[in-house]
Amino acid sequence: MRQMKETEKLKPFPPAFHSPGRLKTRYEEGFNRFRTARGRRFMVITVICLFGLLPLVLNDYMLHLFHAVCIYAIVAVGLTIMTGYTGQLSLAHGAFFGIGAYTAASLVTWASLPFFLVIPAAGTVATLFGALFAIPSLRLKPIFLPMATLAGQFIVEYILVHRLSFAGGSKGFVMPKPVLVDLGLETKLSLFYVTAICLLIIIWLSDNLLRSKTGRAFRALRQNERAAAAMGIDAYRHKLFAFAVSSFLAGLAGALFAYAVETIVPTFFNLTLSIEFLAIMIIGGLGSISGAIIGSVAIVFLKEIIGVAGAFSMNSNIHAGAGPAIISLYEFVLGLVIVLFIIFKPEGLASFYRKIKQGFNRWPFS
Repeated sequence: MRQMKETEKLKPFPPAFHSPGRLKTRYEEGFNRFRTARGRRFMVITVICLFGLLPLVLNDYMLHLFHAVCIYAIVAVGLTIMTGYTGQLSLAHGAFFGIGAYTAASLVTWASLPFFLVIPAAGTVATLFGALFAIPSLRLKPIFLPMATLAGQFIVEYILVHRLSFAGGSKGFVMPKPVLVDLGLETKLSLFYVTAICLLIIIWLSDNLLRSKTGRAFRALRQNERAAAAMGIDAYRHKLFAFAVSSFLAGLAGALFAYAVETIVPTFFNLTLSIEFLAIMIIGGLGSISGAIIGSVAIVFLKEIIGVAGAFSMNSNIHAGAGPAIISLYEFVLGLVIVLFIIFKPEGLASFYRKIKQGFNRWPFS
């Protein structure tokens, strides 16, 4: 075998691959989202196929489910920032979601504001309402924030049902169809594309936020708040900022939801919805944006499967009360799924995605 010349150097790995034992040698490398050009191309192709091409071949029913996944994922990304990275627990995101929906419906109906002004306004109103409970609660022990947000959830439910007579009360509020300048958003497909673009922008901004100095402060607060404060991190300011971002995204998603369903009823924005948002993080995985998306898919399809099973039972006349009984099992199934994931899979479904990703990173050495 020919001896290698002393002057001959080992060839580096191709740009599309990297050594499985490669470690970061510069501080700037920690800010790179993709380690290789192959990973960047794969992500671009995946986004184009999922959000650009797949909706074109889906029927109205599947497009509605896909749309719901995107809306739920926006809320879940906000909860990931607040709960997954700062350790705060909120039981009022269903209320923030409803505030955003009713704010959007009111601004469009009574003020005739355009689409791109209604969406941020709805998020801002939800943020201001959440601040009423978060500002005093965050200065106290951590247990007071869940209690305050739970109280806020019940207050919003009561107001939406009994005190908003101009918004239809328990009968609901009809949302006008959105119009964006000269581009009509009357079709479900065009509105879905707007929601998908909002989701992608939010994911990009959130991912950059969590890899910044503020994101590292969030992680420090989650691990040990006292140690983080000893290092000079303002715990109150960072926790309040995370809560504001999360409530803003919940209100923004509520506005998009109002445009999507066109008729909103107050009974939808109940405590069960807040538990659903928390279940998304538990199923997907705490502290993971990919887990927020995976958990949103799981919750939306779980809810739909139970609803379809109940409707099938009522239409097939198998048993007179089987349909409503199956539909009422949703809360039981949701609680059971949460408990099972906490016991047997606390890292969530995102752990499977991470393992697959690590396998590709090690290829062809694994």
